[in-house]
Amino acid sequence: MEPTGSDLHIDTLLSNLSIGYLNQPSDYIADIVFPVVRSKKQSDKYARYNKYDWFRDEAQKRAPLTESAGGGYGLLDPGTFYCDEWSYHKDYAEEDEDNADEIFELDREATEFVIEKLRIKRERIWADRYFKTGVWGKDLKGQTDTPGTDEFKCWDLSGSTPIDDIEDAKSIVKSTTGLIPNTLVVSNRVHQTLKNHSDIVDRFKYTQAGVITEQLLAKVFEVKRYLVGSAIYAESPEGTESLSYILDQYGALLVYAAPRPSKRLPSGGYTFRWTRPRYRGREGERLEATIRKFYLQKERGTRVEGSIYEDIKLVASDCGVFFKDAIAAGRTITS
Repeated sequence: MEPTGSDLHIDTLLSNLSIGYLNQPSDYIADIVFPVVRSKKQSDKYARYNKYDWFRDEAQKRAPLTESAGGGYGLLDPGTFYCDEWSYHKDYAEEDEDNADEIFELDREATEFVIEKLRIKRERIWADRYFKTGVWGKDLKGQTDTPGTDEFKCWDLSGSTPIDDIEDAKSIVKSTTGLIPNTLVVSNRVHQTLKNHSDIVDRFKYTQAGVITEQLLAKVFEVKRYLVGSAIYAESPEGTESLSYILDQYGALLVYAAPRPSKRLPSGGYTFRWTRPRYRGREGERLEATIRKFYLQKERGTRVEGSIYEDIKLVASDCGVFFKDAIAAGRTITS
């Protein structure tokens, strides 16, 4: 009797293919919207000037041999930060390491798994502290009918004017800070609406071929950066899984974000990050985040642990305007 089928081949895992799900690095925006302030201490203070002292018109005409007009500026109570530690680990046993098929790279997989957990936590903290109403100097609410004061027409509706709405919001920030917002952060769903909006498509239909990119949208809205937050997470307990976007899918944030930490220059937010002296890399530089791998003697396994110390902090609320219901709410947006 000739051997056939399972006699000739025993199924094993392919060594060059596996299926897994995770966010792409470009889906995350929490670490790029506002500058990182690196601190040698876990907590500290930063100076805050009285804004209005710098805007007063106080110079006077001076006659010969008379005193010049003069004055000064005050300081507000210092701002403070505290860099909490955020950490996560993944363990794997000696037996698993010894028995794992070629497709499994336990050390690399554990590292990627830990990094992803830290990224999700940071993105959710960022969304909770910045991407909602009641945070910024001004909230504007989308309407499905005729807008009133502090309102605008939802951008996915006919007759809406997102370009004009953004310009109006810029004027709000300019009138209270002297700065013009340079960053527009939108959810994935709002981004899909804007890039297909007739006011925007009309600007490129005779000059551009192909997809309207984030770079083109930055030019349309005359901001330095147009950023799309697309990361998702499992918000339900294990066993009843469902996926949701981390950012409010109806929202948008227009804000001034300083290009880098600077003296006497506000920024909507900063990420304060403690670079611990004992965590050092090449040539002794302090590391912002650490991935440590060590052996668990008692458990006879290996632990891969990630850790970062940071405080994602609102610094100048008057630098931002939040658009609530930028697109019409009421549709369920989940996985």
